[in-house]
Amino acid sequence: MYVRYHTNGGRPEITKLSQPDFDEYALSIPRKSGLFAFFYHQFHVQKLLKKFFEMYPDVSLVHVQVGWKAAWDMMLFLKRKRIPWVVTEHNTDWLPQDRQYPRWKRTLTAWAMRRATAVTAVSDNLAEVVSSAIARSVEVIPNPVALEFTTADIITPENAGPVFLHISNFNLRQKQTDKLIQVFSEYVQENPLAILQLNVPESAFLLYKAANPQCCWENIEWLSPVAEKKLLLQRMQNADFVLSYSRFETFGLVIAEALCLGIPVIYTPCKGADIHINERMGIACDADREESLLNAMRASSGFSADREYIGSRARAVFQSDAVLDAYEALYRKMIK
Repeated sequence: MYVRYHTNGGRPEITKLSQPDFDEYALSIPRKSGLFAFFYHQFHVQKLLKKFFEMYPDVSLVHVQVGWKAAWDMMLFLKRKRIPWVVTEHNTDWLPQDRQYPRWKRTLTAWAMRRATAVTAVSDNLAEVVSSAIARSVEVIPNPVALEFTTADIITPENAGPVFLHISNFNLRQKQTDKLIQVFSEYVQENPLAILQLNVPESAFLLYKAANPQCCWENIEWLSPVAEKKLLLQRMQNADFVLSYSRFETFGLVIAEALCLGIPVIYTPCKGADIHINERMGIACDADREESLLNAMRASSGFSADREYIGSRARAVFQSDAVLDAYEALYRKMIK
């Protein structure tokens, strides 16, 4: 069960989403802003939860994604229902380290999450941060990677020069992409055969290209962002390295997908992005320092990637069966 916001008007509603092995339910609420948005949200979530449990009274356990707001909703309602609930944290915006929200929101979220039956996080360092913020233990259970990535052939591409594939996501900040382009343009002076493939919105790409004609655009390729897993898989298989250069990454699903294909990564270790990576699987760099990124690109030329090793290590962690088994064990313990 999760709470979904939409901006096209309409009425709050419960939507059933049939999955292959279970049913998922979305509580859909029109987005509001302004002084009374919080109270609007709480009123309708509580109303929908009450209606949901009238429709489905035999619910044994509730699992909510991301503690922010969801923790408030579950804490306020499920404690009265005496239904065990687990919250999985993927995000860190509400934590004191990020300071994206005012203190009262961070405090309320931490207070609510302490009252969950169990709390999980998707990486070791994210669990450490969340545990420190809410003052309770947090179990580490990573997100599963799609079957396409855990069953695909592990291949080594034959490129004239290194191909760096940069995949953007909702947490990526534009200034990190801009910095990446600048640093890569400097790196190309040393390695003129290198290619940077940018999977970013075309509007952002064209604006930056027009404003910075001095960059090495002949070595930079724009790739349209894709949702189709098969196409993303093919792009990754053709790359020598996947770049995840962001100060705001929380889980690093793109990193996990690349590792499952045996692709080494150049990454910034921020909260969740260094999930299960050792020195044989990638190169770490500092997102705040351009020189660190440049040195990581330089180090890539001497990086000996054992793709079978990288792929087998990652698939053991991120394959869906392993993740589901971990959650099933947690659920059984909570229900008992």
